[in-house]
Amino acid sequence: MRRATTLLLALTAATTAIAAPATAADDSAAVRLPITASPEGGTIDLDTATVSHFGYDGERAFNSPSVKATHPKAADPAHWLPVGLIASARTAAPARDGFVCTIWVGEVVADGLRDIKAGTHQTCTGSFRTQWTQAQFASQKGGWHRITNSIIGPRTSRQINDTTFVVSCRANPRDGRQNYRLEGRGYAIATNGVEVKGNLHYGRASRWTCL
Repeated sequence: MRRATTLLLALTAATTAIAAPATAADDSAAVRLPITASPEGGTIDLDTATVSHFGYDGERAFNSPSVKATHPKAADPAHWLPVGLIASARTAAPARDGFVCTIWVGEVVADGLRDIKAGTHQTCTGSFRTQWTQAQFASQKGGWHRITNSIIGPRTSRQINDTTFVVSCRANPRDGRQNYRLEGRGYAIATNGVEVKGNLHYGRASRWTCL
């Protein structure tokens, strides 16, 4: 498994968000429990993930397209966001309110014998208050359809944030073997209080039987 290259090193606890069956769009159904996992992408295989970048210069927000992690320019936001923003975020004293975040959305994998899970890995540099990721699961049967509410991951002020999202198949059974994917988005609050979000993008689909 390849580990992500981060601009600054920091540690954070990984967290699990358990999805309830899709009913009303109510994030209160999400339960968050601590798990043991290493930082810097330890909860997902970054080689099979998709990657995108977003940033803020104190006045404007910027977003990159979503690309596969195997793309030769995928991991470096300098290929996608303004040069001045990248330079500011990478300095020891970044410009006020400016930051850059990179989010990986992982492939769906088995969680034990019955359930499925997928993770996000986000790194942010520059000046920001908190960052987090938000995701939903979808399955493919005559087109892609959401099977969970939008699940909000825990917020952190650290630069590295790993979150694992789990579908409880017992509570949300599906018919037969289907393709599943995690659809994720990154968020961060600038030091001036502005909430900035990245584009929603899709993790790599894989085929499972959710019993």
